[in-house]
Amino acid sequence: MNDVAPQRKRTVRDTGFRIGFLVHDVSRLRQTMFDQAMKPFGVTRAQWWALAQLTRHDPAGGLTQAELARLMGLGKVATGAMVGRLEAAGLVSRRPDVADRRLNRVFVTRRGSRVLERMIEVGRALNDRLLEGLDSGEIDAADRVLTALGSRLRALLAADRA
Repeated sequence: MNDVAPQRKRTVRDTGFRIGFLVHDVSRLRQTMFDQAMKPFGVTRAQWWALAQLTRHDPAGGLTQAELARLMGLGKVATGAMVGRLEAAGLVSRRPDVADRRLNRVFVTRRGSRVLERMIEVGRALNDRLLEGLDSGEIDAADRVLTALGSRLRALLAADRA
């Protein structure tokens, strides 16, 4: 007779909350490590996040402050103040929109581009440390799952707005 109880199959309901917690926790911990690595370069989390958003979403044409605020999940006033600090540090410049002079577009400066290059180097080194010991199959699986989750979340958010 077999004294081992059969294992129950895990369902989405069993793991649904946990995956959200794990994704959030891993993201927060990675941000903290990135913050520590960028601190010697005098770049704060808000600054590196803004620079990343500017180059990720519109590297050539610049974003309006309102677009940047939406991407960062900040209010327009807070974004304006942060862009002012970035501009004072020489990392971005604000220029009037060519089609609507009431709007400012935010562009990454040469100095900001150099900071971004350093951010990329730091990010790659951090990823190397983070993924050390995982085999390529595990890394590929994580990439597929996280990409699928991101796509699903974007689709659900778009459907909710419609």
